[in-house]
Amino acid sequence: MDQGGRRRRADHLFPRLYEQSRTGRPGNPEGSASGRLGCPYRAERMIMTEALTTFRSTLVARPTDPLDAKVFDWLADNMGDVIAFERQPRWRPGWNAVVARDGHEQRLYVRGPRGDSYVSPIDMHQEARIHQVFEANGIPAPRVFGMIPDPLCIVMEELPGRIDTATIEDPALRQAVRESFIDIVARIHALPIERFESVGLPVPSTPEEVAMNLYAPSQRIFEQRIAGRRWPLMEFAWSWLKRNIPQGRNRLCFVNFDGGQFLFDEKGRITGLIDFEVSSLGDPAAELAGMRLRDSTEKLGDLTALIRRYESLSGDRIDRKLIEFHTAGFCAVNGFLMWPLMFDSAPEQDYVAYQHYCVATSRFMIRAMADHEGLVLEDPPLPQIDPLGFSQAARHLVRHLEAMPGGDAAARYERDSAAAQAEHLGRVNDYGMSVRAANMADIAALTGGSVRDWDDAQDQLSHWVAAHAGQGDADARLILLFHRWLKRQSFLLRGCGQAAYLTDVDLQSVLHD
Repeated sequence: MDQGGRRRRADHLFPRLYEQSRTGRPGNPEGSASGRLGCPYRAERMIMTEALTTFRSTLVARPTDPLDAKVFDWLADNMGDVIAFERQPRWRPGWNAVVARDGHEQRLYVRGPRGDSYVSPIDMHQEARIHQVFEANGIPAPRVFGMIPDPLCIVMEELPGRIDTATIEDPALRQAVRESFIDIVARIHALPIERFESVGLPVPSTPEEVAMNLYAPSQRIFEQRIAGRRWPLMEFAWSWLKRNIPQGRNRLCFVNFDGGQFLFDEKGRITGLIDFEVSSLGDPAAELAGMRLRDSTEKLGDLTALIRRYESLSGDRIDRKLIEFHTAGFCAVNGFLMWPLMFDSAPEQDYVAYQHYCVATSRFMIRAMADHEGLVLEDPPLPQIDPLGFSQAARHLVRHLEAMPGGDAAARYERDSAAAQAEHLGRVNDYGMSVRAANMADIAALTGGSVRDWDDAQDQLSHWVAAHAGQGDADARLILLFHRWLKRQSFLLRGCGQAAYLTDVDLQSVLHD
């Protein structure tokens, strides 16, 4: 069958995709009920759940973009006539599509790769097999139809519903949905780990391995990807995690560390859990800790109440230090996997978005360590403006980029991403000298020596971490130092791109009762 004859489209199937990705909801300039869009995966799910509406049968042209064309061709060759197809405007490649399959119109979501320079403890084939295990065990999740080999993608059904329970107006229904979610989590944790044998996840054999079963492989990836560079923040994170492993924990189950992600319909029925790329066999408390990060952008309500409900369902007992340890651990996973991208990024990656995720999750990690240790963190003074060059240069570049023709939604996203990076470079020009001087002064005060430049400062700090971490008040001093550094980095990212909301976000405090 010829290319044009087998591919049709709905011209107005995705008219609001780009507006959704910018504001959080179709036609709502104020954004979503829980804040700005731009966090990991949020745009993906808003687009997945509301875009597909009505169909118009007209011939569709094969996409001209090489990446889009590969995905389109695979769907046409393996799934059926393509009725609708559009790439999502977001930091990670993804596509919404509709195909004519077995006499009906099948709505699809195609989950793309993060880029050649990103390495994960589990691969996308394993992620797809997790979907299959859930389907076989009655856990609601998107059905997987296949894998595209190039670019490596998961082709799955698009579930009905929406994300973010904060958008539910009825308080009783809102709470019921949240409780239904935690009930499903308890069901998953009760599944025998043998059910996940096909996924190929490593099986820990000691309590220490259970606690570190995701953190250890993530740290090994970091060591490989950082390529010998000194990065004392994550060196300290690894040291702290190894020295603070919770004692007396012997539960082992499947854990989705990036928990709290699900879709629900208007009646409050959970239609499916989504996104299992950061999964392992481990301590169930780790998933409860990971929900704190999701709650920062998609509100889950009173997390302490949800944890207490989980305890009543599972018979487990969860304390605050356990949650703080695994909060630090999951945030460290983000740092292990993403900080190397700051030194070696792929062209298709949204650099500033990843920078936001690195800084924010590392800031959350340090906060969790402080709460675990009972430390009070003090923010540093705001940096002072001290331009290295002409401030107008960056402002001119931002204005120039924003004036460029947008093209389709994906092209407009790339344009806006470039403008966000220019905005950040402008802030580095204006405040970078002040930030650098303050950071180097902090390191010199800690180590007791003088530092020549930033590389020398990192080298001295790395050696100090190796020699002193875990001794006396060294951990407290390092936690305070890294908190100050991360707050300054967060300051430099203010107002830069869709993920800029992260500069003002802190995690919900839990289990103080």
